[in-house]
Amino acid sequence: MVKSILDSMKGYTFIELLVALTILGLVIAPFLGLFSTAFLSISGSGRQTTAVNLGREQMENVRALGYPAVYELYRQENSPAHYEDEIPGYPGFRRATTVEPFFLDLEGISPPALELMLIEVTVSWEQRGSVHKISMACYLAPDKPGGDSD
Repeated sequence: MVKSILDSMKGYTFIELLVALTILGLVIAPFLGLFSTAFLSISGSGRQTTAVNLGREQMENVRALGYPAVYELYRQENSPAHYEDEIPGYPGFRRATTVEPFFLDLEGISPPALELMLIEVTVSWEQRGSVHKISMACYLAPDKPGGDSD
């Protein structure tokens, strides 16, 4: 008598199934950890890229004002001009902008040869319980030495 496979009563035992699931779990667990770590890294990189772009935007906005306007901002404050604000459309990001003079003092030349304006922009954000910051600096020179831009 020939028995077909469908009529056979053989199958997997409960122990065999548990062993197979355990092996499968041991193989899959590291990959799940890899995926979660990769997701957190990509998320952090995205926030860092956003911060760099927001800093560049502010730096270009200040530079576009030109040396006379930036110098006037400093003179009105009579100290380093410092502005800090939240960025509309980007919750959790803060931006601080500082403008102050920087004198390029060359030996033997009096008065200083060139007065530059130092522009510093710092963008900060909170991520996973810690504060991250990106800072950038730029020097702005007058069109003509001596501060005249006529």
